[in-house]
Amino acid sequence: MLITSLLLLSSSLLHAKAAPVFADVYVSGHGPYLFLVDTGAETSLIDPKLAAELGLKPEFRVEVISQNGKQVLPATKATTLRVGEKTLPQTELVFQELAQARRFDPSVRGLLGINALAGFNFTLSPSTGRLDLLAERPSGEVVSFHPLDGRLAVKARMGEESLALILDSGSTNVVLFRTPAAMAKTRSVATTFGTLEGARRVVPTTWTADMFFSQKLRVGMLPAAIVERKDAQVDGLLPASVFKKIYVDQARRELVLVR
Repeated sequence: MLITSLLLLSSSLLHAKAAPVFADVYVSGHGPYLFLVDTGAETSLIDPKLAAELGLKPEFRVEVISQNGKQVLPATKATTLRVGEKTLPQTELVFQELAQARRFDPSVRGLLGINALAGFNFTLSPSTGRLDLLAERPSGEVVSFHPLDGRLAVKARMGEESLALILDSGSTNVVLFRTPAAMAKTRSVATTFGTLEGARRVVPTTWTADMFFSQKLRVGMLPAAIVERKDAQVDGLLPASVFKKIYVDQARRELVLVR
């Protein structure tokens, strides 16, 4: 199982303020507890201390692949997760420490991955930092997505290339797994790159060229870290914070993007 890590980036080039999305989650009728929403993660996490407080017991173990390598971690299937009045589907919860996620908010007790939102239409609002499972479809630019291991992959044109990018509400900046031709001559600087699991590495950081998501929707230059992954199925990660609001229509496989 691959969990896309939360990405925390810092350098003189990266001045974008982190815009995480949170949800108040009830577990087994208790709560609410603050969970970070990470649409780039295939599975969901819970603080082992909270799991112990709630009497949740590991039912099996899963292999988690991250920048730190492979880990085998305890997990369970939760049937009692609720956000507001919406009961979430049976959700795999991995017991894992969340020290890095708490850099956003010390009260974070878990992480909601894309598996917890399966089958729901929902709204991500980085401008307010909230997840809404009841919001109506807004007006905005509509682009299609295709599911990839449950995650949401969208197409963006940069120069003459088409890039496949995972919509990632847990990433603070654009992350590319290769350097597109339109960025090949752009000067880069060294950046400290961190992950949810605490790994650290130095990667080049540069600026994207303009990205077109439709004929009408263009996103100008953004800082981007280049993290080479030759075996990646996609070209990178697109932070939800690029937009004020994103409505995810899973029934139609569409995103409504509001700038």
